[in-house]
Amino acid sequence: MTDPAPILVVGATGLLGSAICQHLSGSGHAVRAVVRPTSDPRQVRALHDLGAEPVHADLKDPASLERACRGVQTVITTATTTLRDQAADSIADVDHRGGLNLVAAAQDAGVAQVVYVSFPEAADTSPPSPLSAAKRAVEAALHASAMTTTVLHAAVFMDVWLSPVLGFDHQRGAVRVPGDGTQPVGWITCRDVARTAVACVDRPELHGTALTVVAETLDMNTVVRRFEDVGGRVFTVERVPVTALEAQLDAASTPLERSFAALMLALARGMPLTVDPRVADLGSSFTTVGEYARQIMPLGTPA
Repeated sequence: MTDPAPILVVGATGLLGSAICQHLSGSGHAVRAVVRPTSDPRQVRALHDLGAEPVHADLKDPASLERACRGVQTVITTATTTLRDQAADSIADVDHRGGLNLVAAAQDAGVAQVVYVSFPEAADTSPPSPLSAAKRAVEAALHASAMTTTVLHAAVFMDVWLSPVLGFDHQRGAVRVPGDGTQPVGWITCRDVARTAVACVDRPELHGTALTVVAETLDMNTVVRRFEDVGGRVFTVERVPVTALEAQLDAASTPLERSFAALMLALARGMPLTVDPRVADLGSSFTTVGEYARQIMPLGTPA
């Protein structure tokens, strides 16, 4: 039996947020999806086609968040600005202050539960990057609130970090690896984080917890070999030394540059994670790196 009150998804137009909307609708939940007036109309239509009710709100506009939260019992938020125009949507405005605005609006509206997608503390540097500081500040505000909070510490997204955008061009067989590639890193897909987020709504034993969400832990050299096995060819690998990544972090001039440099350094130093036993039943069906490679690459890609 699902809750008749709609579930508000913040970050619904993103890769993870839209997957959450799809899983919620498929589970019989009423879904209210936050979009902005500037959102791509195709993305808004896609959410509507999934059965979600698009609602205009902006993390930088507290009044709009209060309206979006009315009548809602549960909020799931995945919103981040790391892939947006920083002039219009900065980490400080969206991830940090915007996240705190959402916590306040949800509490004022009487929301009972929040599921917040964050990343593991193993990804933090000292001092923390602007993105890490934002995530931890929102987590602290949620824990200090009266709302039941579930924090998902999601592993490294294969969909993002194993893509050409971040130097992993599996189609061309040319990849850039942070560090020497020998340190273990936890991996997950957006789809599996979405499944876990929905489970946190439906399963009371997951309420009020912090969960590590990871499919498997592999070093980057092994990840490359998984893709080579599927593609049927040897990749060209550029390894970026830790010292170079540390210099990149020191030289970073913007919050976004500092945040990405810190994440690259965390990957180089290693971020081993293990499946939380409370979601072991889900974890047994999470997509592995090898399975993900087979999904996105044609077998025997020619050199």
